[in-house]
Amino acid sequence: MPRFFLTLLLLTSSASAATLPVLQREVLSEVYTIDRKYRSMEGPGSTKAVYLADATKPELLWLVGVKTEMVAADGKTPQLPELMCHVNVDYDAQRHQTLFNMSRLPGSRVVTLSQGVLATRVPDGFGFPVASNEPLNLFTQVLNHNIERPANIKVRHRVTFEYVRERDLKVPMKPLLNIGASGMVLLNDNPLAVPSPVDLGGAHGATCLMAPRAPNGTPTGSDYIDPQGRRFTGHWVVPPGRQENHSDVTWFMALPFDARLHYAAVHLHPFAESIALRDVTAKKTIFTARAKNPARGVGLDHVDSFASPPGVPLYRDHQYELVSVYDNPTRNTHDSMASVFLGVEDRDFVKPRPGDLAARAGDPGDPRTPDSALLETTEGAIALTLLPQAAPGATRQFAALARSGGLNGARITKIERQGQTITISFTAKTAEDRRLLFANLPVEPARAAYTSLSVCGASADAVRFAIVIGQKTAKRGCTVFAHIAPGAQSLRRIATAKVDESGRPLQPIAIVASAVYENGVKLP
Repeated sequence: MPRFFLTLLLLTSSASAATLPVLQREVLSEVYTIDRKYRSMEGPGSTKAVYLADATKPELLWLVGVKTEMVAADGKTPQLPELMCHVNVDYDAQRHQTLFNMSRLPGSRVVTLSQGVLATRVPDGFGFPVASNEPLNLFTQVLNHNIERPANIKVRHRVTFEYVRERDLKVPMKPLLNIGASGMVLLNDNPLAVPSPVDLGGAHGATCLMAPRAPNGTPTGSDYIDPQGRRFTGHWVVPPGRQENHSDVTWFMALPFDARLHYAAVHLHPFAESIALRDVTAKKTIFTARAKNPARGVGLDHVDSFASPPGVPLYRDHQYELVSVYDNPTRNTHDSMASVFLGVEDRDFVKPRPGDLAARAGDPGDPRTPDSALLETTEGAIALTLLPQAAPGATRQFAALARSGGLNGARITKIERQGQTITISFTAKTAEDRRLLFANLPVEPARAAYTSLSVCGASADAVRFAIVIGQKTAKRGCTVFAHIAPGAQSLRRIATAKVDESGRPLQPIAIVASAVYENGVKLP
């Protein structure tokens, strides 16, 4: 009896999740017009950003399943499932890495659906971590293999995301790391490749075919270069007859550690028979997914997925291969792909603390890191040295607020003098979504200087800041995110301004403009 009991099954949306408080988010794609035949990856498609929950209230979510239904333009009337080509759900890898403070860049593809796989679900108790303030990129595409005269059929995808809120859990979720691998063939236009099947390295025995790229394939979309400099494509031609291809995917998977495989989705094209992931070092098959082709026409009726709650061990120092089998019974060539999308236990995952996801949000589309700022006040300018390394969350949110003009009009609310220490407090009124980002910021361990600027949370309608002069420790409950030159004349005038008994300035003092800089260059 095998050491691990493996369950190979089609995962459907009806899979039981009684132990989990599963929520759903339904999304309709654009309306596509099918006016002719389209092979895989040739039909109309589009991409949209999807938030699973309220993006203004950052929280940890767990993606556990995705399904798609083909419907008419009204979003309700069923259409032929065979018109579905792709549903891809991707992370913005850089943003995901930042939000979850990952040491490595994650794979972008989280889930894929294609012909024969209209729904997928991870085993109960497992999930892919997603932040509510993190957009998922949803790509949908249609095809038409069989209808000769489609007469402008209107069709769209109705995609349902299934997810769980961390705050609703009674038992902790087990995080999955997304790792992809693709079957490949050597390109015959590669000058580094020999003009015959080649053993890639000998030790693992993976023999890769040499074949041309599929006519509907693109170099930017499906070509790869291995560590030896050889050029491959993951979208290739299958001539009439049977084709078996072995691809070394060890370098493709790049396992960061020994782990267990709990889930796998598969992507194949018509005329596929099967795909298998093999541990070449251990000389055993991890799983085999079989495909069922229709009795008539072109397409895929069903493709297996893989799920195993106990998991199957994967080893960082082992070598792995994908074995794909196609059998083309026609007289014409057809295109093919053979990919797997693996859900592996993430041993490095650290659950974000309350406030972390808000603090790390920032603007993922802007890689710049502000390192200084200038506040123009009614008493003159104050120059700040920002601390993006020591206090990344507070620095990022302050810079975003300053660049949006959100500090303009902020008023000094209190000036306190206790011995040699002076504390200048001011508030900036902001919209609720931005105020919540500040309210959820964790206290970061940046060191204070003789004069420092801190963020101190938020009130009902404003963000609170404090400038502390003469003290090298942070104000309790505040995060230091900037240092200030203590000799600034404008700061001296503010610190010595006349105040009433509560510490409020007798004459209004306000910030009239703000700007942030990176390496001396003002950021728009």
